[in-house]
Amino acid sequence: MEKSNRDNLDKSNGNIFIDPLEVIAKMTTVSELANRINDEFYKQFKLTRIQFRTLYFLHVFMKEGCSLSELSKKLHISKPSSSNLIDRMVSSGLVTRISNSEDRRSIKILITSKGIKIIEQAINRDKDFRLQILNFLSNEERQTLYKILVKMEKNMTENFL
Repeated sequence: MEKSNRDNLDKSNGNIFIDPLEVIAKMTTVSELANRINDEFYKQFKLTRIQFRTLYFLHVFMKEGCSLSELSKKLHISKPSSSNLIDRMVSSGLVTRISNSEDRRSIKILITSKGIKIIEQAINRDKDFRLQILNFLSNEERQTLYKILVKMEKNMTENFL
């Protein structure tokens, strides 16, 4: 046991106190590693991480398309950032903008057939990839981790955004 943790041992129940800053630091390290690994994975499809997330969201949850503000909210990015993202994805043929004939200010973002083909290939390979990343955890550990992450996401969204 490390000296710093030994000093923090709760004698009554044997639990070790872990400084919240250490937990956040470890989460940051894991997140950065996951992002680096994901970025390498997405390169084989000529996608960035945010483009993958956008195509995934449109393909799985919004088959009929969605507004730019819906997309911004779901991806947790600003409207100007999402607008620039969609501009690049339209240029690449991954998504298209459809104007509402009744309200020209209202625009829907739809995934194209090219975008669908790419995201379906990526999703199929991504499943195997994700399993490899988490295969050292038991199903029970994955469930616990998931519940903790959902709880953290909710807390952060409600209290800090």
